[in-house]
Amino acid sequence: METVTLTYKRLPNRVNHFQQELLYLDDEVIVTSQRVKPSSPIVQNGETVLADNFAAVWFVFTGLWYDVGKVYNLNNEWTGYYCDVLKPVSRSLDVNGKLNRFEITDLFLDLWINPDGTYEIQDEDELEDAVQNGAIDAELERKALEVLKALIIETESGHVERRLQTVISRAGFPNLQDYIKTLP
Repeated sequence: METVTLTYKRLPNRVNHFQQELLYLDDEVIVTSQRVKPSSPIVQNGETVLADNFAAVWFVFTGLWYDVGKVYNLNNEWTGYYCDVLKPVSRSLDVNGKLNRFEITDLFLDLWINPDGTYEIQDEDELEDAVQNGAIDAELERKALEVLKALIIETESGHVERRLQTVISRAGFPNLQDYIKTLP
């Protein structure tokens, strides 16, 4: 499987680089996978839904201010979606025009979506700290909050799920749960 580098920026100056498996690419979306190492676990209804070494299939949409990770636990069971509010993706191509790196800038706010469609906003405190510390300005804060509100509306209407299913169908993916079992 082909790999690609994700450059992940967190304002004001944190930069990390992650190697991810490139599963699918077109003008509208980059789909990758990886084992995750979150800063802290997410627990919903007493069950850990995101923790170290859980698998995620990431859908990073061109021009959108969020991405969506379809998350699977250590038993390869789907636990929900993790959505990052971020600046639109930037792509970097090699001399042959092949994607070799893409870059996202995280805007602190996140949304966890449970399989039943319920959701929980994550990291509002981190956004508040970023504003107070001058890591982001009022305009970018406003945009992040606007994106979160729109993402919630898309979640409630089922649009997020339909968007992912469209990509999965277009890409001709096999069963993602079976694929996750093969990740190291």
